[in-house]
Amino acid sequence: MLSLFLFPLCASAESEMVSVEVKAASTLQQRRDDGAGRVIVSRDELLRYGDSTLSEALQRQPGVTVNGGQVQLRGLGGGRTQFLLNGEPAPPGFSLESLAPELVERIEILRSATADSSTQGIAGSINIVLRRSTGRARSLASLAGKDAGAGLSPEASFDLSRPGEDYSGNVAIQAARGKSAPASRIFESTLSARRLTAEANFLATERIGLAPRLTWKFDGGTKVAWQGLLDHVRNRNRGSSGETALLGASSDFPVSAYMADARIGIARSDIEASHRLGDANRIDWKAGLAHNRRNSDYLFTGSDASGDAVWLRRVISSASDDTASSSGKLRLGGSSGHVLAAGWDGSVARRSEWRRQEDASAAGEPLGEIDQRYTARVRRFAVYAQDEWRVSPGLEAYIGLRWEGLRTMTNGRDLADVSSSTAVWSPVAHLLWRLPGSRDQLRLGLARSYKAPNTRDLVPRRFTVNNGNGPANPDVQGNPALRPELAWGIDAAYESYFGQDSMASVAAYHRRIANVIEPVLFEDNGKWVAAPGNIGGAVTRGLEFDGRLALAAGTMARLNVARNWSKVDSVPSQGNRLGEQVPLTINAGFDFRFAAGVTAGFNWNLQKGGLAHISASQWTGRSTERRLDLNAAWQLRPGLTLRATASNALSLDTCNTQIFEDGRHDSLRSVTSSGQRTFKLAAEVAL
Repeated sequence: MLSLFLFPLCASAESEMVSVEVKAASTLQQRRDDGAGRVIVSRDELLRYGDSTLSEALQRQPGVTVNGGQVQLRGLGGGRTQFLLNGEPAPPGFSLESLAPELVERIEILRSATADSSTQGIAGSINIVLRRSTGRARSLASLAGKDAGAGLSPEASFDLSRPGEDYSGNVAIQAARGKSAPASRIFESTLSARRLTAEANFLATERIGLAPRLTWKFDGGTKVAWQGLLDHVRNRNRGSSGETALLGASSDFPVSAYMADARIGIARSDIEASHRLGDANRIDWKAGLAHNRRNSDYLFTGSDASGDAVWLRRVISSASDDTASSSGKLRLGGSSGHVLAAGWDGSVARRSEWRRQEDASAAGEPLGEIDQRYTARVRRFAVYAQDEWRVSPGLEAYIGLRWEGLRTMTNGRDLADVSSSTAVWSPVAHLLWRLPGSRDQLRLGLARSYKAPNTRDLVPRRFTVNNGNGPANPDVQGNPALRPELAWGIDAAYESYFGQDSMASVAAYHRRIANVIEPVLFEDNGKWVAAPGNIGGAVTRGLEFDGRLALAAGTMARLNVARNWSKVDSVPSQGNRLGEQVPLTINAGFDFRFAAGVTAGFNWNLQKGGLAHISASQWTGRSTERRLDLNAAWQLRPGLTLRATASNALSLDTCNTQIFEDGRHDSLRSVTSSGQRTFKLAAEVAL
């Protein structure tokens, strides 16, 4: 195995070798040829602005928004965007915040469903493909330092690839330490009081990740590949707050402080095989194991106005997710223009969670205790068949049918056994018409999709807020009676490709969703609680524009705009939106080349805010967010490149508001968070 990474970088002078360069299709060409019209984000695009997490890198892509750290398609929250890892549903507990872009080969954005991947993406799916070997030997190291206003944060990555005729391999390694100091202001208003709180926080993050891959080729067209992922993240947070009573009494703890320490570990191992059956047929098989674990220790200290501690809360928790998955696919290609495929995929997942909360006075006198333990098991199995049919040289059709069953079983301390079963038939159809005499084309897609409840949302355990419980700041708990959301959707697009790297696309979508899951607010023994519930039906629709214009070699102008609308049937008032949907997203960018080896660019991002009615007595609002990212690169010599980036250069504040009005418990809570500007300087060296 060691010999794989000891391949010589070049042949000896006495060897006669013929160099053959195989050029892969561009991302635009792959998008044009794909039957479902998936948008492919290359590795170069992911790394261009020096982002620390995938969520930061994805926010510049068409139709993608980042709301509260959550990546969403069509502006829809609530877990309606499905995340895939190497084409398989990401295991429970997986987060884009824990994965560095350096470990990723590419991202695929799928606006509509296909039969051979899970249809649990009402808004669409995002497939993360981990680092893979290229067709040439490569050894690349990168050293970087960045500053987000809290001191220097170092980063380092190493990318090694060794190709071969019979076997090849590559490994990507990334290590980073980040520091930031976000601040926020909280304004709270009730019928009897008004309060203003200033919060200061310090966050330190340490991350190390490893993504190796080995590939073997055998006679007869058989190929076997193994992909691994190891990722460890440690977050250490410290914060304090001070409250000023503008009217009426102060809260229970006008002065407070907290300390939090969390460790997150991800381990994944996948093996896949592909074997040719004749000239046009192939069978694929894949199996994988995944383990995610999170341990956290949290301490909250509540003090009176003079700063004397009066109350302590400590929470120790641990959660682990273990998943085993397997899939298979038989692909039969014929001379009639049909490519038939059938297959299955399934997984078994087990989530174990333990949470212990201890409340005490400053003197150590116990004031309360909660000890919660539960185990949830999720079994998923699906079978599908599909036909990719070339009707004529300019017309392609895709028809598929998928059956997917899901069973969830939950048990725990002080919790009756809870189980739920779901079975969904998902017909899928796509039509691609290439207009004669041009490179323009029309797309039309129809699919049924669904969203299963998150495991954590099925368990009726309660997470209590530390201070100021109210209708605008409630406790949170799960609901074992949740049913999955079901949706019918239609997608249409007109695409025009011109020049070598230019294109323009106008797309529209419409979804009709049943059993919509949204938070439901209620009062329980004087405490306000929000729990997810099925509130009826909803409609969401939108328009998207995506354009790229190549002006010269290395010079590109980009613009994408997404406008979204939605309406919830059970909220009769005007202005309601599904899942706090982001109504408008704009990205405008320009990349240009000054001279050989000198490039620069910018991206301006806008996410429109506004006030949305989410129930008869509740509103939620967010400010319009604007973000400017800058990048520049200088190739000092072959094999040595310097990169400089500035993320969120405008450093504008953001604001989120919750409003409740019923005439008796009227309240408002507004949180204004300070913008954080990040500068990064990196050196890339080819070894």
